Amino acid sequence: MLISNHAVAAVSRLYAGSQSTGTRRVDAVSAVQRPDALELSGEVQSFGDILQKLRGMDDVRTERVEALAARTQEPASSDIAAKMLAMRY
Repeated sequence: MLISNHAVAAVSRLYAGSQSTGTRRVDAVSAVQRPDALELSGEVQSFGDILQKLRGMDDVRTERVEALAARTQEPASSDIAAKMLAMRY
């Protein structure tokens, strides 16, 4: 490979013409980006409200359990049969 004086001179002119950039300091305030945001639809927000209410409720309805234990509430056999048939068919 032949290196001519013209090529060296051209490269040195390029380097001489470019300014030394060095490191650039960024202002800390301008470097902070806006945090990510999440916007939920109205349906999702209402679902979340309902879910929170359900989580706050007891798993067992004590008044119903007490009524069944005291035998104050006995379903009719025809009602039981109708529900069983409705579930099957």
